[in-house]
Amino acid sequence: MKDLAVVGKSVLRVDARTKVLGKNEYCTDIKLPGMVHAKVLGSPYPHARILSIDTSDAEKVPGVCCVLTDEHAPKRLTGTGTVRDMPILARGVVRYVGEPVAAVAATTLDAAEEAVELIRVGYEELPAIFDVEQAAGTDPRIIIHPDFSAYRKTTPPERLCSDRPNVFTHIKVYKGNVDRGFKESDLIVENRFVAPSVQHCALELHAAVVRPEPDGGVTVFTGKQGISRVKEDIAAVFGMEADKIRVKQQYVGGAFGGKATIYEHIPTLLALKTGRPVKWVMTREEAFVLGGPRQGMLLIIKDGFKQDGTLVARKMEVFVDGGAYAEASAGVTQNCSAAAICMYRIPHLKWDGYAVYTNTPKRRGMRGYGVNEVTFAIESNMDIAAEKLGIDPVELRRKNLLREGEPMLNGEIIHSIGVAECLDRVCESIDLNEKSAPLGQWRKGKGLALGNKYSSPGSHYGAKIQVTENERITLYHGADAIGQGVNTVMAQVAAEEFGILPDKVDIIFSDTATAPYFGHGSTSSRTTFNLGNALRRACDDAKKQIIERAASRLEAPPEILAVRNMEVYVKSHPNRKIKVRDLFSCQESGEIVGAADYRADCIPDDPNTGQLDPSLAREGKRFMAFYAYAAKAVEVGVNIETGEVKVLRCHSAIDLGKAINPKICEQQSEGGMAMGIGSALYEETLMENGRVLNPNLMDYRIPLAAQMPANDEMKSIFVESAPHKDGPFGAKGFAEGVVTGMEPAIANAVYNAVGVRIKALPITPEKVIMALREKQPF
Repeated sequence: MKDLAVVGKSVLRVDARTKVLGKNEYCTDIKLPGMVHAKVLGSPYPHARILSIDTSDAEKVPGVCCVLTDEHAPKRLTGTGTVRDMPILARGVVRYVGEPVAAVAATTLDAAEEAVELIRVGYEELPAIFDVEQAAGTDPRIIIHPDFSAYRKTTPPERLCSDRPNVFTHIKVYKGNVDRGFKESDLIVENRFVAPSVQHCALELHAAVVRPEPDGGVTVFTGKQGISRVKEDIAAVFGMEADKIRVKQQYVGGAFGGKATIYEHIPTLLALKTGRPVKWVMTREEAFVLGGPRQGMLLIIKDGFKQDGTLVARKMEVFVDGGAYAEASAGVTQNCSAAAICMYRIPHLKWDGYAVYTNTPKRRGMRGYGVNEVTFAIESNMDIAAEKLGIDPVELRRKNLLREGEPMLNGEIIHSIGVAECLDRVCESIDLNEKSAPLGQWRKGKGLALGNKYSSPGSHYGAKIQVTENERITLYHGADAIGQGVNTVMAQVAAEEFGILPDKVDIIFSDTATAPYFGHGSTSSRTTFNLGNALRRACDDAKKQIIERAASRLEAPPEILAVRNMEVYVKSHPNRKIKVRDLFSCQESGEIVGAADYRADCIPDDPNTGQLDPSLAREGKRFMAFYAYAAKAVEVGVNIETGEVKVLRCHSAIDLGKAINPKICEQQSEGGMAMGIGSALYEETLMENGRVLNPNLMDYRIPLAAQMPANDEMKSIFVESAPHKDGPFGAKGFAEGVVTGMEPAIANAVYNAVGVRIKALPITPEKVIMALREKQPF
């Protein structure tokens, strides 16, 4: 790759100053003339039949504009995944505690809250089911969606599961014959692991403001991920013409997947009814329920090894607790299988993933989209096997790693895999085999884990640029500014293409009135890869127009001309040139606008086996757009008297193809490590009979700054030795992979320190103490 002037440099974030000064607008900041406030009434029961709803007293509260129930809502069911099973407001039945039953719009928040308290609902409580394994059975005592067969679905019929009534998706990845593989194995290692539901904990709460327009349409201001999807969904549910819906995203104060859920329906319904702008900002308690926490998972893994460490067979059953409605859980169940197929060489695999209804809050994908939980099981089991085999855990992993050009377990030919270098560099960085001496009641240990994160192809992604007469570039895009630095990175890409500085690039983003379509939004680590490619193509389109306009002025054919630093020049005679601004004064002057789309060239798998068509795979067709790889190594301290675990050092090596802005990459990496420490040691959504017991930041434990390793003990290593052939400048998205592997690395380090294996997250002091007592009873 040629020397790059801007890409690969840690240029200052374009929004750094405005963010520090508090000048960026977030959805919660919006105030519109005549705006009213929304509140919702949630169900007190996990499963009940609605017998009656009396809103008369609520309607009498001064300032109340309207009180709505399902009878006022569109009848079309909705949802963001492959199953449309969710009403806007509960329809005849409630299926989880907190499910919206009625909505109020009032001139003040106090009036809305008072009105909600006065709504009287008659319920007939029904039996409920909360355990995902019980719910997934062939004869569960409760069927949560008896009308499932009538729902709209895009799920292939082969992935439905008629013999398990509460399973709404069954994902299969089968290769070889696992029974034969286990017979050929010298060692079988089988374990059950549990990863609980955890919260996204974005600092900014879920918020939307919906303004009705004179033409019958709406303008939606939202803090959501994926403005194009919001527009499509509102159009479908409310029967509107898409061109009458404008969705404008503000800066988003954190998302992590939790704001990919659709929550704009209720304020849209209220706005259309009242004819006034409606603002809904969830409370923290509502966000912990309605916002959709991460799916909980039960993971059963069975591995077969030869005595020399060769991994022969793997069988996994993964039960994904999707809660009361499908939402993203079908996609999580499919895509998390990527963690098992793209890293280790295994002749025989049987993977069965089940997305399951329970009477708990609907779930959303979280940073990693199921991969972190699967990796926890796989990488813990690898360490358990290494000890039983008497093989160094690093060597066991290295022996079984896939290499460039080999087929993955679904038949896809692997490309851009830098995991071996990640493994080597992180082990060297942390001195993995150097054991620290005990210090009082503290025992130190080190642990390692590998991980990977796919990026799903999703839809198509667009970019548009305008080259202006004052030699600036205006970029229009529909990606989400959720804190990841998208505008800075795209300014660097455009600047590199035109040979200018990033401060010459202006960005207008996340407004469907001006932005090109951007598929599934900034999820699945797709923004840099997809928007970067679309932007480079748009730049090529604009440069082609510039060159064509300059050719006559320079009396040279277009093919010998190039553009750099807002000048068009003859490649063989760089001094023969013309400034771009001078092209606007010629007779053919007019707008110079470049536009382009990008979509990864991917193919579906066989829903019966999870395998790709072999002939297409040999041609280079892929199931996922790309895979990023990571290695995590940590050192922990474990207090043998209290069970407390502290992460003392954390080193992460990330295979990202190319770091377009290393400082932003480092920020992403350190944030991901912190998030992984939280889910490994502290975080769990506690529920009792379907009710969330800790729905706030007082009772829900997230790690504090004091519980993080010191700054100089958190280290990020970027591996650029395996650039992706289709990535912009070789780059791959990686911001989810920075979390992947943290949980098993910490679990493995705890075992290394005190010899106890915790298989159910989080690794709390209580669990450690109980395990120590079982190991050495008093």
